[in-house]
Amino acid sequence: MRILVTRPQPGGEATAARLRACGHDVVLAPLLATEAVAWEPPAMLPHAVLLTSGAAVRFAGDVASLQALPCFTVGRATAAAATAAGWSDVRAGAGCVQAAIDVIAAAGVETLLHLAGADRTAMVVPARVRLTTCIVYRAVVQPLADLPAVDWVLLYSPRTAAHFASECDRLAAARASIAIAAISPAALAAAGAGWARAVAATSPDEDALLAAIGVSCQ
Repeated sequence: MRILVTRPQPGGEATAARLRACGHDVVLAPLLATEAVAWEPPAMLPHAVLLTSGAAVRFAGDVASLQALPCFTVGRATAAAATAAGWSDVRAGAGCVQAAIDVIAAAGVETLLHLAGADRTAMVVPARVRLTTCIVYRAVVQPLADLPAVDWVLLYSPRTAAHFASECDRLAAARASIAIAAISPAALAAAGAGWARAVAATSPDEDALLAAIGVSCQ
């Protein structure tokens, strides 16, 4: 198959390499570019840290003062990135921000530092958890130069999905000729209607996303 990968770098290239190794043709067109934002840790160390993306791990910079604290992550990929970066006590979530918050509250955490991107998924924080959010990176949308003929388009977030739909309309590309696969039902909804095929991953991870289009690359 020929697949358009819209995932930001460096993840986009990793996905492309994975698909090519399985014999697929890949067009790489990242629709978001991430960049660091200057920040400072709070004066008082929290009881734990929350990481909701690998980008937060990459762009947080020097976090040696925090790395002995329990580190809760939204999923396994972010947990692996945190471990590789030197975090010692990493606890992977099930892929949902709200689920991670619920686990953190159940663990008795009273003060929590969220190292986050500028665009964040809404979550309900229990009153007993005092949350401090530090923005360590932001993602800037990138234009789609053109829309090559592909079998599937992979969309990795609601923001990316909405932007892809907008770019298709700007380029006067017929949605009815494009098949999209989204990382979650929320991302699929953000893309809107009118696509030739539109599927969502059964869980918010790349294995499930590829499975949704009939691809298995282990």
